[in-house]
Amino acid sequence: MRLEEPMHLDVFDFEKPGRAAAGRPLSRVLASVLTATLLGCAGAPSGIQQTHAPSEHGYALLYEILGQERQVSRLLFIKLERAELETVIDAIAETCSQAYERLGVLANANPRLDLTDTGLPIEEVRTRESIAATRRTQLLAASGRELELELLLSQNEALTYIGHLADTLSRHEEDPERLAFARKLWKDVTRLQEDVLALLRRPVTT
Repeated sequence: MRLEEPMHLDVFDFEKPGRAAAGRPLSRVLASVLTATLLGCAGAPSGIQQTHAPSEHGYALLYEILGQERQVSRLLFIKLERAELETVIDAIAETCSQAYERLGVLANANPRLDLTDTGLPIEEVRTRESIAATRRTQLLAASGRELELELLLSQNEALTYIGHLADTLSRHEEDPERLAFARKLWKDVTRLQEDVLALLRRPVTT
């Protein structure tokens, strides 16, 4: 059965002076999440498919963004206006963490699947890093409702990318285990994105 294309999602992190998450400065977590957002905003560069099968770079990109998104719950030390938002963020982090670990297992079973090689040219990498630095500054200055809005928009972009990438991979995947993985991930992030969009449609009330 053919999957229909989902909508897209995204990630980021905040730093609080003197505070670190699991031994890792929150500025680095924020940078990771912002990078995930950038993955969702930019398509794969042309020419990548010339040297690798599309699925190889595709899975590497998926592994990278899942690794970044699984850290998003570290933002919950920040006081948010709505408990529902914390619930959704926790669910996103848990879903991405499980998918990240599962993809690692699948890659170990196939030596040809190199999850460290995204195939991105250095110009693309540097551009994403530059945009991430700009967004990091903007997000660190946000608070209250503005912070919630930025967080929701970021997650929407990240989930959009993950969902579309999983769907694209499933359309060309012949391995039964990887196909089942991609289809399940698509369904999971599509559901999560619906939750994110529902919160975006309901403004915080005083």
